[in-house]
Amino acid sequence: MGCYSRLFIPIFFLILGVSAVRYHTLLDAETSLATARYRSDARQLDLYLANTVLPMAVRTDMGSMRDSVRQALRGALPLNRSLAAVRWNSASEHIEVLADSQRADELAATVPAWFVRLAGISAISSRLTVALPDGGDGVLDLHYTPHLPLTQVWHNLRHQAVLSTINVLLIYVLLGLILASHRKLLARLVQATDRFRGGDFSVRMAAGATPEAQAVARSVNSMAGDVEELLTSLKTSQRQLGEQLNETVHMQQALQKLSWQNYNDVLTGLPNRAALAARFEQELFLARERQRLLAVCLFDLDHFQTINDRCGAEAGDEILKQVAGRLHAFTGQAHYVARLGGDEFVLLLCGQASIASIEQNVTQLMSELSRPYQCDQQALHMTASAGIAVYAGKDLNTESLLRHADHAVYQAKLTGRNQYHFFDTNLDEEVRTHHNQRTEVRQALINGELRLYYQPKVNMRAGTVVGMEALLRWQHPRRGVLAPAQFLPLVEQTDLIIDIGEWVLRQALWQMQRWAASGKHWVVSVNIAARHFQQPDFVSRLKTILGEFPGVRASMLELEILESSALHDIEHVRRIIRACQALGITFALDDFGTGYSSMSYLKRLPANIVKIDQSFVRNMLNDPDDLHLVRAVIGLARSFSLTVIAEGVESIEHGARLIQLGCDLAQGYGIARPMPADAVLEWANHFIPAPQWRIAQFSESPV
Repeated sequence: MGCYSRLFIPIFFLILGVSAVRYHTLLDAETSLATARYRSDARQLDLYLANTVLPMAVRTDMGSMRDSVRQALRGALPLNRSLAAVRWNSASEHIEVLADSQRADELAATVPAWFVRLAGISAISSRLTVALPDGGDGVLDLHYTPHLPLTQVWHNLRHQAVLSTINVLLIYVLLGLILASHRKLLARLVQATDRFRGGDFSVRMAAGATPEAQAVARSVNSMAGDVEELLTSLKTSQRQLGEQLNETVHMQQALQKLSWQNYNDVLTGLPNRAALAARFEQELFLARERQRLLAVCLFDLDHFQTINDRCGAEAGDEILKQVAGRLHAFTGQAHYVARLGGDEFVLLLCGQASIASIEQNVTQLMSELSRPYQCDQQALHMTASAGIAVYAGKDLNTESLLRHADHAVYQAKLTGRNQYHFFDTNLDEEVRTHHNQRTEVRQALINGELRLYYQPKVNMRAGTVVGMEALLRWQHPRRGVLAPAQFLPLVEQTDLIIDIGEWVLRQALWQMQRWAASGKHWVVSVNIAARHFQQPDFVSRLKTILGEFPGVRASMLELEILESSALHDIEHVRRIIRACQALGITFALDDFGTGYSSMSYLKRLPANIVKIDQSFVRNMLNDPDDLHLVRAVIGLARSFSLTVIAEGVESIEHGARLIQLGCDLAQGYGIARPMPADAVLEWANHFIPAPQWRIAQFSESPV
């Protein structure tokens, strides 16, 4: 029995209680009405007989009175059907008239005895007395039975009870029909729910005949449709997520490799120059705190180029690996070794007590490096020269120590190779040479010998020129045009680099103003040195320079910085970039992927553009690793919503492959070489994008 079925029992008792109250009230009302009518009829008959029989008994003689009274009494019986008996009593006469007892019994039989007791209508007896002429009294007794009013009340109540019973039965029938419909709807709902729970997500409920059933069907079908649509969407998302996960794994592997390459030499596995810089600072601090000696040993292989020329590059690489292995085995946990590049290695001898212990370690290592090397099943003999610079608590930094070690190894090679040499300040002629060279660079700036060349940047997909990169050149009076790598390293750690940087900015803005007057609103990028960029007044000086060229919008200027520019104080660099961006200037991370911590700086530096280093782009058509790295950088830039541009595009094929990878902006010798400002407009007017680039747009591969 269900919950709703069990409600029939309390409903029944509720109806029973209400009916009891109702019929008790109805019984009281009907009984009162019948009793009043019953008594009223009795009084009227009493009055009638009093006005009829009693005068007759007084006026008539005794002989005729008997018949007249009897006849009058018999005539009174039909007047009130409740009258059961009439008696006339006098001294000389006794007359009694009785009603039909059979009729009274029939009326009494129709009313149950319990109802008679419940109704409480009692019989009525009346007595009328009159003085007779003979001096005696005549008494008229009337007796009324309540059978008739009881019958009337009983029939009225029974009629009402029949109607009430019919109403109750109708109510229960209707409730039963509603309950049956409800149970049927619940059964359909349970069936649909079980099928849905069993995995049949296409199940739907048929619309019923009642509005409620239709509403339930609409609600269930809507929910089922939403769930089915959601599951379909989840399956699609799961499939896409799996594909993205695979791509992410490949990208993560490429990024891990790229991150590892940031700190390690690919060929030998040793730490590279970037890793050395961080460890060097740490060891220098420890040596200063503990008051111990720190020896910087720079090893350079003797006649290594001869081995390369005679046995090939593969043999040279194998020797470099073996040299790295011997150095790594020697250092253990106490010391630190790194490869600077080429055949140069640096060893940090940490915590040395004396010069003698340094000499002992270097002698042992020189002996180890002079042992034969195995290459293609033949023994090759190789020696090394070592230069040693010792930190003994003087005011020296890492760059000075490395430079001193480089000077010392040069002296070792001059004195015959296969030996070591300690740095001697008195023999530091090269330092003075560098000073003279820096003086020469300053004089070149004063004399107007510096030039700006411009290399175009193009949108290969659209086939348009989008900007230029300003590149510094030195028009040397004797040596011709010199690239920046031939003279900027001499001054990049001096304030002269700041003067050169401001000259480049003014020269580029002046040229941009001229191009803007000709209708060429190109964005020009300028490389900013780390020392210049980190000056406290860099932003204010930049505002001043921009104010000198009102015809150039700040948004047309793009500043390029190397990741290493932010090495010392990244928060300070971040604030400078934000201040410049507030002026409208955009920022690009140059040579991305070759710096100190590309992933970290890309996240923390608010750059606008990422430039893929040309060393990756140049070999990506032949080297799968470089191709993966380029793809990874493009995907990473997209993830950070950054613009990406590739440099080092040396051929049309490079550009087509970059378009397929999703990189549309590029520069390189395959597009245009750096050129003087006077040649830019003519080149731009005759620029025609390669047809292969348009074809490549329809065969793009996902990043």
